Amino acid sequence: MDPRKSSPRIKEALLQGIALSGRKLFDEGIVPVPAMNLIIKASSLAGSVMVTGSHIEKGSNGLKFFAFKEEILKNHEKEITQIYGKLKEKIAFKKKHLEINKENKATKLYQEMLIRLAAKPFPQWKVIIDPGNGAQSRVLPQALRKLNLEVVAINTEPIPDKFMARDTETGETYQEVANLVKKEKAVLGIILDADGDRVVFVDESGKYIPGDYSGTLIAKHANSPLIVTPISTSQVIDMVNKRIIRTKVGAPFVIEAMKKHQASFGFEASGGGISSEIIMTRDGGSSTIKILNIMKKEKKLIGQLVDELPKFFIVKTKVDCPWELNSLILKEAKRNFKGVKIEEIDGLKIWLDKNSWVLFRTSSNAPEFRVFAEAMSKQKAEKLVEKGINLVKNIIKKGK
Repeated sequence: MDPRKSSPRIKEALLQGIALSGRKLFDEGIVPVPAMNLIIKASSLAGSVMVTGSHIEKGSNGLKFFAFKEEILKNHEKEITQIYGKLKEKIAFKKKHLEINKENKATKLYQEMLIRLAAKPFPQWKVIIDPGNGAQSRVLPQALRKLNLEVVAINTEPIPDKFMARDTETGETYQEVANLVKKEKAVLGIILDADGDRVVFVDESGKYIPGDYSGTLIAKHANSPLIVTPISTSQVIDMVNKRIIRTKVGAPFVIEAMKKHQASFGFEASGGGISSEIIMTRDGGSSTIKILNIMKKEKKLIGQLVDELPKFFIVKTKVDCPWELNSLILKEAKRNFKGVKIEEIDGLKIWLDKNSWVLFRTSSNAPEFRVFAEAMSKQKAEKLVEKGINLVKNIIKKGK
């Protein structure tokens, strides 16, 4: 589970439910999401479940399922819902005494994988790491120390009172890490989300690096000639001379396309990198190790590597929005924004010219509407987002 306040209660109910089926139960405690995938890949376990609300507000929570050695896909989620609907009134719940095997095998296997992945030995680098008091708090910092890096770690108390629900797609909350990187003369700042499957970075000068760019760096150096990423990711990935497959937003869609096209790497703009040669789920730990490996191989720090990539500016915003207004918003956006190309993979992406676009899409897990825009100047991207979100707000206002 992740360390948020509601996780133990949900985990207890989950264990009670699984116990009704006669399964043998193992409790891995607080661990990162990728460790729960790795443990079923490296053993004979039937499956695993992570109790986590990921990056969303700390008052919300959910479940992430792993089976068949990988993260389940959207069609599996539908199947689970259908099975639940058929059985919920037929099977009476009876609380029973649980026989649970408490262990830390998932953490151990995960740390061993990260250490094997590293291009040892690393230079005598100092790094700053901030797990946000989340699931990586006592895992990735320890692995980096075992790789003989000098690690300055902050926010490493995985307890509910300290827990941070962190959105890795915005750079506003990382000033503490940026300041520490400059103060400590570190080569890298590492920022993780609550359940440890997403990571973004701060470069040696204290500059925040969006997940689009760290993902593009890993993609550029990956063996895969084909890269999978959602429709919302920066066009910087299109500049690395590889075939790019775009999907709906969400890791299950990226994973499904990776399997279909036999791609070895896929990523999201949130900093969620997926490496099929390791595990088929997002993993902030392996993405961190891969960035360190690239820095060593190229003999350049991450800021220098990012500076070699083309520069684009993405601006993102969102607003609370009733679900029933989503189709009207998309219809009005198509009518008001005239472009040279339209993509409707997920929401509505309108290309205004070859380097500028605006994306309208509803959130998949909250009653929110999101507007993203990208251009070669920040000012242009900001104007596009402002125009887009104003359209959305006007429709919401009229609908109330």
